[in-house]
Amino acid sequence: MDRPARELVFLILVLVRVSRQANTITWCVVSDAEQQKCQDLASNATARNIRGKLQCTRGNDAIDCMVKIKNGTADAASMNPDDIYTAGWCHGLELAAGESYNGQDGISYYVVALARRSSSDLSLLEMHERSSCHPGIRTTVGWTVPIGFLVNSSQISVDEQCNFPQVVGEFFGYSCVPGVKDPEHDPRGKNPKNLCEACIGDENDRHICANNHRERHFGEAGALRCVAENLGDVAFVKHTTVFDNMQGKNQESWAMDLELEDLKLLCTDGMEASLFDHKTCHLATVPANAVVVRLQDKCRVYKFLERVQTAFGNATQGFSLFSSAAYGDTDVMFNDATKKLLRVMGSYTSWLGPSYTSVLQAFECEGLC
Repeated sequence: MDRPARELVFLILVLVRVSRQANTITWCVVSDAEQQKCQDLASNATARNIRGKLQCTRGNDAIDCMVKIKNGTADAASMNPDDIYTAGWCHGLELAAGESYNGQDGISYYVVALARRSSSDLSLLEMHERSSCHPGIRTTVGWTVPIGFLVNSSQISVDEQCNFPQVVGEFFGYSCVPGVKDPEHDPRGKNPKNLCEACIGDENDRHICANNHRERHFGEAGALRCVAENLGDVAFVKHTTVFDNMQGKNQESWAMDLELEDLKLLCTDGMEASLFDHKTCHLATVPANAVVVRLQDKCRVYKFLERVQTAFGNATQGFSLFSSAAYGDTDVMFNDATKKLLRVMGSYTSWLGPSYTSVLQAFECEGLC
């Protein structure tokens, strides 16, 4: 074989290798269940002759997956909104597709401020010395959104030490923030005690302020109970929390005695509204999970996801893209409530939305990167 022929063969082999690499999506997973589902998706896609090849690589956590995607050893990973912000802000990554739970948009839920209707002098713009009920420390609903709102509305400010629990404790009269005194969140034991004063623990007065259900004011139902029992002026919860705990859905006495007319929403402009006005009266719109990629891979990854969604998105038998029933866990790779994947045309901030992005920016002093 003469030299031009050898060079032509070499060029063809290189182009074939590049083509194969371009058609391969390497998905970063962070659990055994996710790895198994990823492998099952890969084998089922191959069996159906879906164009493109999926392979799976293991990351230690979401941050590790971000690094792998950035350096090219992985192409994609599904992440929650907080991790999406870190991926974009710290690593310059973007989104290919986002989950939709109603088949129309990428909204997951609204964070609302809930109060008793009898609290006529209550305003979200004048919360100093008031009492508050939070589902838990470092949660999106119970901490990131409401505390971010207080920062952005100039009601609290943090210094260079970025000690949020300290300034929150100084701001509210008393609160229930389950987990705020746990060593993980309070290694020096200096977080304010008043952040646990609206907590009640279990039936034997133990586990007060625990970051689990032994604290009866833990979680969104617990925060609602905190307000219902007049131990807090305001509860920060999802817009669905009231409806999930009424009309017999929660058989506990505090919930059985609660009426929709007893409660109202507090709006960010200082006004109030009914429980059904959450789309216009909320602290933030929290987006759904989405698939993180490098900018240059947005189209390539979405096209592959579009093909597997067509094949397995509405499957009632065999492999199902949006079901985790076979993996001993929930929300594996994708949230089980996902109806479809939407193409993300804009930047990661357009998916997160202005209200949620702004509350995350309030915590930048904590050093995300």
